[in-house]
Amino acid sequence: MTHTIGNNQNGNVKADVHSSEITEVIEIEKTTADIAPVPGLDKKAEKIDNKTEVVAKTLPRRLVIVDGGKGGVGKSMWTRGFLQTCIDENKKIVAVDADNSNPDLLRYYGEYGEHCQIQQLNIFKDGSIDRFFDQIKRMIDPEPDTYNQLPPPESLFLLELPPQSRQIFKKFIEQEFLEIAAIDYNIRVTMVVVISRVSDSVNQLIDLYGFCGINVDYIVVKNLFYGEEEEFSRYSNSSRVKEIKQQLESEGISIFDITMPDLLEYAYDYLDQHSYTFAEGIQQKELPSVKIRVKSWLKSFKQQIYRVRHLLGLESINVEKF
Repeated sequence: MTHTIGNNQNGNVKADVHSSEITEVIEIEKTTADIAPVPGLDKKAEKIDNKTEVVAKTLPRRLVIVDGGKGGVGKSMWTRGFLQTCIDENKKIVAVDADNSNPDLLRYYGEYGEHCQIQQLNIFKDGSIDRFFDQIKRMIDPEPDTYNQLPPPESLFLLELPPQSRQIFKKFIEQEFLEIAAIDYNIRVTMVVVISRVSDSVNQLIDLYGFCGINVDYIVVKNLFYGEEEEFSRYSNSSRVKEIKQQLESEGISIFDITMPDLLEYAYDYLDQHSYTFAEGIQQKELPSVKIRVKSWLKSFKQQIYRVRHLLGLESINVEKF
């Protein structure tokens, strides 16, 4: 289902709101050797039956924004994996395809079903990002339709920022949107930053923190297409990144490192050639090897985002869906 974003205007109200306003109990699976305190969560934690019960800081609605600076880092791949996970879990989501030059979300998921609504956005057009955030407000607090029926409210939104849009996004955030979203909309923003092994990826994260600060939660995704996890040394050894993590932890703000598995090029090209979703790649019977590769990739992907599901508006994830 495809929609175009309507028109409206935002107001400006200054507020100082953290994600600590509302708490929600979650469980994160841990091995015996992995019961260390989790950054961004309350310090209260107790090992119970090889699990750690923690209290996560959150708000009832989530806006997930996927960033990664320049094109080619893997943003669209991660976004498609997340969207597929939401569909598999029957989790309603409104996703925004803001990349008009390469609209992957519309291409793969534009007509996928009632749980996945794709909207279009030209973020480079003056005022379009303002109208997008106003549209969010109308969807979380809908008015009766022409039949006087009240549409169900939405609570999970997804926006993938296209290449070269950082400055537009930055200027909008500097207008105090994040504070307004928290106090007026009860929305907490999660920034998903997909990185490669180059220094530019690290600098993009540092710049993002410079204007988002403690007003968002962070998920850093190491794209294993670029190498094994331990090879991301520019990120893991960055003194500035270490400082940022310490600052966020001291404020009780979440920042997690996860990975995105590498999908064999042969399987990726097959999906691309047929414009198949990951589910369709698993369901097709033409190439058994593709089915196996995609199924394994999606399972590994879900295992990673399971760790941060509370930051993505997901209550649960079934890694054995297919």
